[in-house]
Amino acid sequence: MPFYRAHSFKLVLAIAAAISASQAMAENDQRLWNCNLNSAGEWDCEVNEQLMRETQQQSSSVQPQTNPGAETIPESSSEQPALAEPVEVQSAPQAIAAPAASIVQTQPVNQPRQVVDRVGSVVQSNTLAANNQFECSGLEGQWQCQQNTDYQSDNIGKAGTLAVVRPVPQLYASLDWYTYSPGDAGFGGSCPGEYREADMDLSRAMTQSEQQTIFLEALRSSTVLGGVTQLEGGINMRQGGRVLSSDQAVYDPESRRATLSGNVRYREQGLLLLADSAEADLTQGNAGFHNAEYVMHREHMRGEAQRIERFGDARVEMTEGRVTFCEPGNNTWAIAADSLEIHTDEGYGEAYHATFEVADVPVLYLPYFYFPINDNRRSGFLYPKLGYSDSDGLDIATPYYFNLAPNYDDTFTPRIVSERGLVLENEFRYMNQWSMNTLSTAYIADDDKYGDSRWALGATHLGNPAERWFSKIDYRRISDDDYLDDLDTTNLEIANQDDLNQIGELRYQADTWQFISRVHEYQTTDEGPEPYERVPQLQFSGKELALEQHLALDYLADLTVFDRNNDDLTGRERITGTRAHLRPSLSYRWERPWAYFEPRATYWYSQYDLNDQPSGWSSNPSLSVPILSVDSGLKFERDYADLLTQTLEPRIKLISAGKEDQSELPDFDSSRLSFSYYNLFNETGYSGNDNIAGTDQVTLGLSSGFYSMLGIEQGRLAVAQAYYFDDREASSGLRPGDEDGTEDSSNLALLANWNITPSLQFRHDSELDEQDFEMVQQNYRLTYKPDDMRLVYLSYRDNSGSRFDDPNDEIRQTDFAVRWPLSPTWNILGRWQEDLLRSENLETLLGIEYVSCCWKVRLTGRKWVTDNDNSNQGDTDKGIFLQFVLRGLGSFGQEGGRGFLEDITGEKEDAHETF
Repeated sequence: MPFYRAHSFKLVLAIAAAISASQAMAENDQRLWNCNLNSAGEWDCEVNEQLMRETQQQSSSVQPQTNPGAETIPESSSEQPALAEPVEVQSAPQAIAAPAASIVQTQPVNQPRQVVDRVGSVVQSNTLAANNQFECSGLEGQWQCQQNTDYQSDNIGKAGTLAVVRPVPQLYASLDWYTYSPGDAGFGGSCPGEYREADMDLSRAMTQSEQQTIFLEALRSSTVLGGVTQLEGGINMRQGGRVLSSDQAVYDPESRRATLSGNVRYREQGLLLLADSAEADLTQGNAGFHNAEYVMHREHMRGEAQRIERFGDARVEMTEGRVTFCEPGNNTWAIAADSLEIHTDEGYGEAYHATFEVADVPVLYLPYFYFPINDNRRSGFLYPKLGYSDSDGLDIATPYYFNLAPNYDDTFTPRIVSERGLVLENEFRYMNQWSMNTLSTAYIADDDKYGDSRWALGATHLGNPAERWFSKIDYRRISDDDYLDDLDTTNLEIANQDDLNQIGELRYQADTWQFISRVHEYQTTDEGPEPYERVPQLQFSGKELALEQHLALDYLADLTVFDRNNDDLTGRERITGTRAHLRPSLSYRWERPWAYFEPRATYWYSQYDLNDQPSGWSSNPSLSVPILSVDSGLKFERDYADLLTQTLEPRIKLISAGKEDQSELPDFDSSRLSFSYYNLFNETGYSGNDNIAGTDQVTLGLSSGFYSMLGIEQGRLAVAQAYYFDDREASSGLRPGDEDGTEDSSNLALLANWNITPSLQFRHDSELDEQDFEMVQQNYRLTYKPDDMRLVYLSYRDNSGSRFDDPNDEIRQTDFAVRWPLSPTWNILGRWQEDLLRSENLETLLGIEYVSCCWKVRLTGRKWVTDNDNSNQGDTDKGIFLQFVLRGLGSFGQEGGRGFLEDITGEKEDAHETF
């Protein structure tokens, strides 16, 4: 018992419990006798005379009990009793109160029988009432109910009459475990109940006087002068927030040791111990418990042992003990060991000569086993990952975690891939007061299938080196283009992407402007030219407001050096060089709740210094284009069906951009925007800073929104079309959706969003041919996500109606995904992705998961395209993945492609190890 060494001890004799005024005593914490143990080892007692008189008055006005066997207690005198003689008390001690929401009331045998007529109501009656369905009485701490045969069934459903719910037996309340009742907050989850720790007044317990004094409470006491003190009945030993109770105890003041027996219970915040007997050393603050059970509430951990020793440093040692994170009554898995040590402050446990048991059957022997009990970091093996696929065979990884220091650590992962060999992976993390850094590496000395050594490297950095200064590094590199397709990674932060980023950036952020210095390179793993690298890029941008924030000056200045490997390239793709770009913009926005009007003037200027340009091209071209636009709109509202507010929002935007010849300009970072409702209103028609679509046009749009009474948008329908005042030349840039620039108007862009319910959303955008109103391209997405565990996703994408120079750019694909609980314990997961245009399956995944209160198992089968650079000849692989998750210990096995959920939802999915 980790009781701190005390300066004093106090004994309280609860003899007032024998008097019939015990209810008043329960409400008042005063005692008739207060005794202190003096330095000579003798008890020095004082009597509470006022309380004595009050109890005498109350006892004289109370009728005597008729309980057979009860003895008559004489009136108390004001004389102090001699402690050499035990004080006999007839009433039982008060039990420690259970949580308020879970108190089990019992009924004395000599009281009238109680009848439950509705939830929360108790009626005193000796006979059954015809309007009560059940008769219930308390017996051995539980409700015993029988149905009333005279109950009038037509009362059910009538106003003021509620259905009777039979209370759930609390079989493990002694371990602070309470089973959920139907309709309770936790009902329907994987756990049938929860630990509810008894309330403790820690504010008072942490005071200096409470920490320095050990309080002893008992109903009977006898002390031999100069010898030991024997305590019986309702014994409580308390110091600060620690309480030790039992039926009997012997205390030796000379050795400062106590021996307790009979229903021994030790409690402190987060820990409960039950035992047959115990001994406590009050000098050292240690205690030993025999035939004990224990519960650690926050860790959801419990177990038992022949002997448990609780030390003053919060360490727990067990002999012949067991530990499990399963709820009471469930022994699905456990760790049994000759010796167990629990380090509660450091957050880990150690087991020596341990066996891992499944359903009480030993299945694995471990001479030593380390396991965490909370999130504290500590060196040790993490749980292995296991998988199997056709291409790689059996794949086993066994990570080892090094807790090197509070601000840096390392995870080393030896990985055996049966068809390839030994892969060594490592992840080092370092954090200081201004940055967070990660270095990831992987190496295989000789890949049996590839025929050579292979490696992967990843480094990340995010920092704030000074006020308003921010730094970033994101560097990824692999030995060959197929590394991530063949091997992927287990614990490393290296994503499987076609273009691996290699970025270094330093940014200064002021109130109205920012400056960025950046180097951005790539490693391209697919066929085709590499993206242009920025080596370096210097960018200055900002926004100034005036005239009560109606007038805005936006400005951008960018100087970038573009480079890439052009050995195998021809024509304009070989161009490299430097570009200086300036773009100031002045706008004024007039806005009212029913309308807005915003004219804008922009000046676009780019100057180039080119290398490797085609013959006859200038090495120093420039582009200077003024852009004028006027954007305006109206907003009409009406109430719709007394539930929604519908808006009608016409929009007109005039755009005039100079038509300059751009045929001899490079395409360093620009590409024409896709055709969509919002892109028709874009002033430049291009991304990046190289090209701008010369045009004189007006874009007309009409949208209608539907809003709830709370102002939440429930849906929106929109259509837009651009009308051109003259032709556009390809040399001066084409607008989104243009084929040759001679169209008088664009196709129609449609948009539809509908939040059918807070959980069900529908999204659609499409392009409609203006001549025959046929679909040119269309995208549909339906998402149903009522909570974190349930998801149904369906999408369809089709742009086969568009005309492409390369047929491989045409797409007609479906994507269906589902994650759904079949019951509180069974979940399914699936995905089906199909290329309808080429009759090719891109991915099929089916997984099933079993979840209990203390373990999970996942089985996933997957077939997927590993290399779809050539859409007509994609390489495929298939595999089966098994993953186990043990509560409090972690997971082992591979997840098997479940990461697509984050791509669909756009949110970080719940951790696989949570319960």
